[in-house]
Amino acid sequence: MIVDQHIAMFADVLPEGLCEHMMHEIDRLFESGVGTNRKQAEGVARHVKDDEYLFLSRSMMIAPHEGRDSLDMLEEAMQPCWDQYTERYSTIRDCPVRSREIKAQRTEQGGGYHLFHHEQGSVENTQANRSAVWMLYLNTLPAESCGETEFLYQEKRVRPIANQMLIWPAAYTHAHRGNPVYGNTRKYILTGWFCNE
Repeated sequence: MIVDQHIAMFADVLPEGLCEHMMHEIDRLFESGVGTNRKQAEGVARHVKDDEYLFLSRSMMIAPHEGRDSLDMLEEAMQPCWDQYTERYSTIRDCPVRSREIKAQRTEQGGGYHLFHHEQGSVENTQANRSAVWMLYLNTLPAESCGETEFLYQEKRVRPIANQMLIWPAAYTHAHRGNPVYGNTRKYILTGWFCNE
């Protein structure tokens, strides 16, 4: 684990081949009509938000990887990262915290989530209980393709590298955005939140 300004980076999180498998499954789900184009659904301009997302669940019949449930494998791989993070920031352990959702995002050429935002919101929209964010890059983008996760106040950009996970605080201190993806490529991530129960 490498930590910079409370942003933790973990390399080689998933078992070999699972990143590629998950990208294939995400493509399959989008092609079958599951998922949401954020620009169309929210009626925003392309320069604001332009990506696709869906929440993964076992009811979607995600194909197993090497005979095992893919989502179980993902959750098992994430746990040691969370354990290391909470070892460093041990006060998080004072409250029961759990990650319940897995959101898949696919970003096409020129797309991204261009607004700086944080992951905590109002009580009404159930975002207030988010303690930390996790994000896992499923593919590596060449440096010229950009697509970084940019943290405003930390003045930091993280380039997408396959099988690298980030964990950071969900609060306003870590406002971030997904920069545009350039070139003939797509960006794939899995993300979610560690929420107080």
